[in-house]
Amino acid sequence: MYREFLKAKNEFLQAAARTYESGIQTGTGGNLSVRIPGTDLMIVKPSGYSYGQCNEENLTVTDFEGNLQEGTYKPTRESTLHGNLYKRYANIGGIVHTHSPYAILISLNFDELPLVTMHSQLKLKKPVQCIDVKTQAVTEDELPKVFAVMDSDPETAAFILKGHGIVAVASNPVKAGQIAELIEETAQIAWEQMK
Repeated sequence: MYREFLKAKNEFLQAAARTYESGIQTGTGGNLSVRIPGTDLMIVKPSGYSYGQCNEENLTVTDFEGNLQEGTYKPTRESTLHGNLYKRYANIGGIVHTHSPYAILISLNFDELPLVTMHSQLKLKKPVQCIDVKTQAVTEDELPKVFAVMDSDPETAAFILKGHGIVAVASNPVKAGQIAELIEETAQIAWEQMK
């Protein structure tokens, strides 16, 4: 278990640093998590901290219900979403959520993000769906909307919460962050093309 924790911790810190450096999330918004293999636990970004502030001293470990198991910091408000995605989809090992502006623009005006670039077509395979969630953090009541999109295709790599931002999933959080970057890049190009 210790080896799995170390791997998860390193992936978490690497993904946090990359996401911060990419600039797709500013301030203390967004959140990130990684599944600790072989457990019902995840490392999540502490609430009120930026991606760039994530370090070993503020590591926050919760169960899939969002209950704090290790650390002293309040976990992200999106623990319900992250934990339920891990519970339902065994292939997900990392989740990155960003409040990226062009993806939000697309979500406020369209039901999906078209794959307007060759790179997005190659990597994402299908348009990214926008989900109309009425709450600031996805609640248990809103989860069926998320599950409907995720269940529609086992290769779903991401969705966009309307007016809120990207949720990217992958086998690890570094890959999830790369997917979020690709979606924001694609959204910017799509938006400029549609103007």
